[in-house]
This record gives sequence, C-alpha cells and structure tokens, in this order.
Amino acid sequence: MTPAWLKRVDLETFESERLELPDDADRVSIGRTKQNAISISAQQVARVHCVLVRGPDGWTVEDRNSSSGTWVNGHRTTRARLVHGDVIDLYGTLLVFLDRVEHRDPDAEGALDQTPHDPHARQVWADRLSERGDGLGEQLTTGVVDAACLEGLAPLCEAGRVELDWRAGLVEHARVRCTSDATFQDVDLLGRLASLRVCRWLRTLTVDLCTWTMPTPSRLQSDAAAALRGLLSGAEFPALEALSLGYLSTPLPASHFREALLDRLSARFPRLQTAPVEVLPLVRHAWLEVERRSQAVQFEIIGPHEGGRIPLHTGVWVGGATPTRLRAMAPGVRREGVRETFMIRQEAPQWCLVPVEHGVLLNGRPAVPTRLLPGDVIEEPRGTRFRFVVRVEPSLRLHASGLQRPGP
Repeated sequence: MTPAWLKRVDLETFESERLELPDDADRVSIGRTKQNAISISAQQVARVHCVLVRGPDGWTVEDRNSSSGTWVNGHRTTRARLVHGDVIDLYGTLLVFLDRVEHRDPDAEGALDQTPHDPHARQVWADRLSERGDGLGEQLTTGVVDAACLEGLAPLCEAGRVELDWRAGLVEHARVRCTSDATFQDVDLLGRLASLRVCRWLRTLTVDLCTWTMPTPSRLQSDAAAALRGLLSGAEFPALEALSLGYLSTPLPASHFREALLDRLSARFPRLQTAPVEVLPLVRHAWLEVERRSQAVQFEIIGPHEGGRIPLHTGVWVGGATPTRLRAMAPGVRREGVRETFMIRQEAPQWCLVPVEHGVLLNGRPAVPTRLLPGDVIEEPRGTRFRFVVRVEPSLRLHASGLQRPGP
C-alpha cells in the first residue's frame, strides 16, 4: 500500500505538521474529542466528525452524520475518495491529503534562508532530496515544475485564482486574487501557501483580502487580522521583500490590534521593504494606462482621458467594430456596432475586470473576472496592452486612533 499523509494546517497560526497515516490501521477517526486519532478542538466539529477508510484503491473520507458536514475541496460531501492535494476543511483547520514522499533537511533549508538565491546551496538541497526519493529534488535541478508540489493548488492556478511566478523550481512571486469563484477563502489559501516548501523563499506576496460578493468593513477587518496573525506566527518567508493584502476603497474602523500586528512585520521579515501603511493602503483613484498599442490596429479613446491614461472613476469598455479598430469608451457612450472585448466596472468589490471576448490576457494568463490589483497588465487579442495603476492616498495614514495625517 502506498504511504499517505495528512498535512494539518492551523488557520489561526499558519503552523503545519505532517501526520503519516498508519500502515496497520484501516480506519482513522477525526473529531473533537481526544479519543480520535486526529483531534480538532473546534465547537463546530462533532465528537466523531468523519473517518478515513483505507480501501484497495486508497483512502476515502466518510462523514459520520455531523450536523455541520464534512467539506472536501470546498464542497459538502458524505463520502469522497481522496487523491493527492484534496483538502478537508474542519472549521479553522485544513487537512491536506498527500501521497508524495517529503524529506525535511533543516540544515540545507537553513542555508537557503541565509542566501535564498545561491545556486550552490540550492543544488546541495536538491541532491539531498533526490537521494531520499523526494521528487522536489529533480524539480530544483531541472526547473520543470511538477504540479504535485502545489498540494492541490494547481487547479486554482489554472483558474486564475492563484498566480505563481517560478525561478529554478521555487516560487518567487505569488498572488491570491479576488475572483467571482469564492470556493476557498483568501485566508485559507494564504495558510496553504505558507505551508508549501516551494513558497518558503517568496520575494513578493499579494493576497487580496477583498471579497467578490460582500467586501464589508467587518469582513475585511477580521480577514486582515487573521492574515497578519498567521504571517507573524507560523509562516516562514525569510526572503520576503514585498507584502500586500490588497487595498481599501474606504477606511477600516480603527483597531489597535491591527496596527500592532502591522508594526511587527519588519521584525518578523528582516528583508521586507514594504512599510506597514502600504500593506493595506487606501486607494480612491485608478487609471488604465495604455502601455503598448498594436501597429495593426487603429485605437481611440472616447471619453475623458489624459494622453494614454484613462480614468476609471466610472469604469471603461474596450472593444471594436472591426478587427482593425479598437475603442476605449466610458460608460454612457453609445456603443452601437461595437463588440466588447473587456470591461472594467467600478462597483463592489471595486475596479473589476470582466473579460467578454475570448483571448483577453491578464498578466500573460487567460483572464477571469477578478478585482484588479496595482500593476496588473491587460492585453486584448489584437495586441494592445493596458496597465492598471492606482494612487495611494498620500495625506492619510491608518492609525489605531483612526485616520491621521502623517507627521513631518
């Protein structure tokens, strides 16, 4: 029987541990009481919530008539066969099913913590992993990414919810986007990213905490606190240089707790260059900047603009009547005969890209409906490229006592 594990990820602290499923047991119980093989201390979890059952084809999770249900990959289920990367969500704890060998080497990983871009230190670690049958060693050597290393996040990458940029087999830049698919919460995805070995040496991390349907201040307040608390307690990002939790369009209520967490970031991440006030900035103005025009297409802007900068106070439509003519139009401009390519709408959750025509790209990947983030690049099928730029409120700073003007 192929060995299997559960990675237990605590969403309160982002701490994780890998639990091997026993070879001599056909059933593993999970529940609130200590009598279970895996105990989860949450009120919503039943005394015996679910069980893992070993069969000839592998492991299956079965719900034990719990009132709150057993959720696998964001869907409630009574019975589901588990494959590598499947996630059981138990109310503040994620259990990720894994069937790949993993070898931890603190000395080699510690060397990369000190010099994360040293190819020699990386190769030493890769060789040790390969000697012990860990497939990540080959990935570090060849740079060819095996989706198994993402432990179930690969489908979300393909769907545009998670964007990862790789360098020599490790993730260098990561973004968790606010999209119309809310199967997994942003804090859940941040906790899972923090537990991945390939993400340990991230240089930039963006997790847009805004929600697609209900970007309420109370929800943003709790998500910001949860994300910061987890980053400060369990996450290991020794190479982190830039951190963003998205942006606000209206100020959050004052919070001494949130401000204290923000002020602790620089001590936790010594290489971090992002100032605390920039982690979750206040933004009220945005533009679509024409970055490149296709030589084969006639492009015109109908409505307010400043050269190649289109203000997004009321959004914008981009499309054309013919393959060689492209227009950017403010809402309210008559669009008879114009085939829409994409639109940007200014409504909750603020400045959302909605692709209409097939072939629209966002940051080089097929675009999905998503809230735009500063620096995003949109390319329409004819080759014209736009960049989303914002202006952070320069005169305002979020403090525990509320909005204040910064000192000299």
